Amino acid sequence: MQRHVQKYLFVLVLAAFFNEIAQAQPTYKQYAEKLGKESRLWIAEPGDTGLNRWDPRELFEDSGILLDWDSKRVILFRSNSKTETTLPGDMVVRIEPAWANESGEEVHRLFAERQFKLVVTKGQEVVNQFEKSGLPVWQRRLILAEMIESCSALGKPQIAGTLFVALAKGNPPPVLLFATVPLPWGETAFADLDMTKINALAEEWIQQETESAKLLGAAWLLTGTKRAFAIETLEQLAKSSKSPMIVAYAKAQLWRTVPPAEILSDRYPRWLAERDKLLLPGQAGPTMLLAERLQQAGQTNLAIPEWLRIATMHGDRYHLVTKAIPKATEALRVNGRTAEADQVQSLLDRTKPEKNGNK
Repeated sequence: MQRHVQKYLFVLVLAAFFNEIAQAQPTYKQYAEKLGKESRLWIAEPGDTGLNRWDPRELFEDSGILLDWDSKRVILFRSNSKTETTLPGDMVVRIEPAWANESGEEVHRLFAERQFKLVVTKGQEVVNQFEKSGLPVWQRRLILAEMIESCSALGKPQIAGTLFVALAKGNPPPVLLFATVPLPWGETAFADLDMTKINALAEEWIQQETESAKLLGAAWLLTGTKRAFAIETLEQLAKSSKSPMIVAYAKAQLWRTVPPAEILSDRYPRWLAERDKLLLPGQAGPTMLLAERLQQAGQTNLAIPEWLRIATMHGDRYHLVTKAIPKATEALRVNGRTAEADQVQSLLDRTKPEKNGNK
């Protein structure tokens, strides 16, 4: 009899314990009241996208109240679930965020409208006053990424770089955000720039402890008097970094050091394979650089599809699109492909906003 009583008491205690846990776990309704509506995500299937795959990664759409998002994980709370769901953070290739309040939503809308100056000024207010804005960390990081892309579009890589160092500090950002890193993807990136300012910052970045800052500094110093140190830094990052994105981007920046005569040997197919292994958001910069290197090797017909790839698949990378389309248009005209050139030029006309507030 005593044993049965003890067993019954144990069951009661256990039931009370789990009931306490259930009450401590926030519900979907509580999360919705605090964080707002559901965000929509497009997540790529895991696995390699290299030459051993015949088909591109399949994308899966998901939605829920987004609690956290970094390079390691996405934490969602779905409406039909009683617990949180964790997914790979680096597999997110697109997001339609449900903003916690109007301050973040406004900046995001301005970015979609390509009002880049307003994105920077309004975004700075939101990020600096994050306690007042009430935005969760992942939303503030998304705004930072859009500010970085806006500064690149405005021809201000020194400001974009400073913002990126802040974005990449601590927990690394996921691929979708890391891809905004303002690296010089080809020699066209140096046009109309005050290199005195960017070089001074690059020398500071390359000396910092974080690998993201080292990558940024080395890439900008690759054409200057610190070239040897920059190459050494990029080679070290490509060899020993634990971040796949840093490894990939360090290798891609080293493409700039290869003489044009050597590009079509074993380099070109290897570069293509390295580019294709990246998730789509991370391919934009390397694709731009690949096109330029092919042009420098006298292979304009191979470069044209890469420029068109930028124009058609990476429309959100405005500063790359507005360089790639004129390059493709000019190359098509030189090759007598006038009708195609006119069609490509129309892409640029549609890309330019009528009122972008950037003058």
